[in-house]
Amino acid sequence: MAGKKVIVITPEEDNEFIQLANSLDFEVIRVFTFKHYSTEFFIGKGKLEEIKEFLRYNNVDKILINGKLKSSQWYNLERDLGLEVLDRINLIIEIFADRAKSKEARLQVELARLKYQIPVLKEWIHRAKKGEHPGFMAGGEYEVDQYYLLVQRRIKKIKEELEKVRKERDERRKNRGRRGYFTVAIAGYTNSGKSQLMKLLSGENVIVENRMFSTLVSKTSRINDIKKRILITDTVGFIKNLPPWLIEAFNATLEEIFKADIIILLVDGTDDLDTYMEKIETDLEILKGVDKSKILPVINKLDAGIDNLDEKIRILSERLSKPVIISAKTGENIELLIERIIDMLDYNTEYTVRIKGDRNYMGLLSFIYDYGDIIQLKVDDEIYIKFKINSRFSGYIEKLIKYLEE
Repeated sequence: MAGKKVIVITPEEDNEFIQLANSLDFEVIRVFTFKHYSTEFFIGKGKLEEIKEFLRYNNVDKILINGKLKSSQWYNLERDLGLEVLDRINLIIEIFADRAKSKEARLQVELARLKYQIPVLKEWIHRAKKGEHPGFMAGGEYEVDQYYLLVQRRIKKIKEELEKVRKERDERRKNRGRRGYFTVAIAGYTNSGKSQLMKLLSGENVIVENRMFSTLVSKTSRINDIKKRILITDTVGFIKNLPPWLIEAFNATLEEIFKADIIILLVDGTDDLDTYMEKIETDLEILKGVDKSKILPVINKLDAGIDNLDEKIRILSERLSKPVIISAKTGENIELLIERIIDMLDYNTEYTVRIKGDRNYMGLLSFIYDYGDIIQLKVDDEIYIKFKINSRFSGYIEKLIKYLEE
């Protein structure tokens, strides 16, 4: 796709849409704005003629529409302009397809693409029955009908495969929980610095790219340089105006966010106030239904300089809680972030234990070393242990203490 020349048709200037195009290495050679919508072509007849005139004298490979086309509008535009037309959703799917490297990512992208095709196929069938369409893949109504059935069967098959992936992920999460691990998911708008934060916290060799949707399948690693059993997960980025069916196609990945013990909501602090607020509203819309007490807001890119920082802190504080301000690039304030994570995971259940010297306390001590923090340890005629541990382990600890104190 590299180097393809495109024109953009948009109701208003939209830098994010241009960034989407650039992230596929498209070269935007002209942006057409319009005011009047048309049920037939999405844009008015006057704008359509203006674009046709431009195409007569310029080499263009694709046309990008900043909006959601009805299947009839898509058909009419491609027929009249003679070029491939991608609306906003189709462009995002193309980006997903370009980024998909694993089997799971490719399945999710294929599911999204096929779901997108269904209304288009229905339009082809409708046109073929009216005799208005030359046919699909050199065929006619019968071929389109057959392809439609194939698409439906393939969607069913992909859903079954992704359900297996979902169950495998769920079992892994349960196993981690049984072994005392907590999960922290990094969520947020695309290109907010999630992969860079993942790399900083885990020490893993995560690929960090300054482009949209560089992560499609979640990656999980242990937080580096701390004794606590805390896992960090990088997840797919959010973007505004995604239809529910497209979000649903990535459910296997998004579950890593919804089922995490803590969600770091990472926000780009360098955005202007309007963009900042719009992205937060998008984030919260996708995260609706999640208990807000487990969302940890984090403002990123402190190194780049953040305008209106007090106002941005106020906005997040009102909607969630006081944010941590960090630089995932330089590591500034990363210790504060880790402290907030540990505080939210409630490692503050405190116990004081006195055990007779002849009892075997090493099992208890080993468990505390693995899962908690020893505050004070004295070994004399009796063993004195003062420690803090996560409340998740209270039941097990109390049974063990009761047994040792008998």
